[in-house]
Amino acid sequence: MEALIYGYVRDDLADGDGDELEDAMCVLAASEGLCFAATFHESTQGDGAAFAELTAELKRAEAHHVVVPSLEHFAGQTIPRELLIAKLAEEAEAQVWTMEC
Repeated sequence: MEALIYGYVRDDLADGDGDELEDAMCVLAASEGLCFAATFHESTQGDGAAFAELTAELKRAEAHHVVVPSLEHFAGQTIPRELLIAKLAEEAEAQVWTMEC
């Protein structure tokens, strides 16, 4: 069985291209032998609710991979980007993939 990977997108950075970004994340997942499960969309307000749901889902599904269009999708919240990435690593043992690679 392929390992699961979840997407995370800040809608304000998607510029209306959410479907295209999700398609690209699916392609990346398949090219790496991962099964794309779902995308968590952070609303324009950026209150972190989608990030919290993502973290909980990673733990529930015992999944350890997250893909983002760019690391900027972890920025702009009340918690700095580096701490969000560290939280994923600590709480869900998750590796973060970017489409920039």
